[in-house]
Amino acid sequence: MRKRFLQLLLTGLFAVICLNSFAQINVSGTVTSDDGELLPGVSIVVKGTANGVVTDFEGNYTFNGVPSDAILVYSFVGMQTQEVAVDGRSKIDVVLATSSIGMDEVVVTALGISREKKSLGYSVAEVDGESLQKVAQENVLNALSGKVAGVTVNSTGGPGSSVSMVIRGASSLVSH
Repeated sequence: MRKRFLQLLLTGLFAVICLNSFAQINVSGTVTSDDGELLPGVSIVVKGTANGVVTDFEGNYTFNGVPSDAILVYSFVGMQTQEVAVDGRSKIDVVLATSSIGMDEVVVTALGISREKKSLGYSVAEVDGESLQKVAQENVLNALSGKVAGVTVNSTGGPGSSVSMVIRGASSLVSH
């Protein structure tokens, strides 16, 4: 009798521990940037799964069926990804820090392929932002006129009219 009671007690204890470890809760909260702006479109996923939600236009989210011991991963373009342990909480507000991404010198070639300038086997012309700002123009295409070899910029009329740019033949850009 005593042995049977002990078995039932241990089985019950095991069941309670298992249920607690598989308990799921609803988590909600708000995601803001480090300067206090609400962030719409932040991706929130349970780490190691494909289960996720996205914040609404006011930075709010509700995530149903989250394991109480899960880790939520918050990610947004231009912000540092943050991992937060749920620890049984149903309200989690998160502040994402701005990510400063350093850009090395990158050249975008045909079909959007990006490479380092030194790895290319052909000549590359570059125009920096300062040279585009030296002469005030109504659009970027007019500002490029005469700055790059092989680029022809044609204006079809007065200020505000369309501009066409031909880059070494067949490729072209048109601004209206």
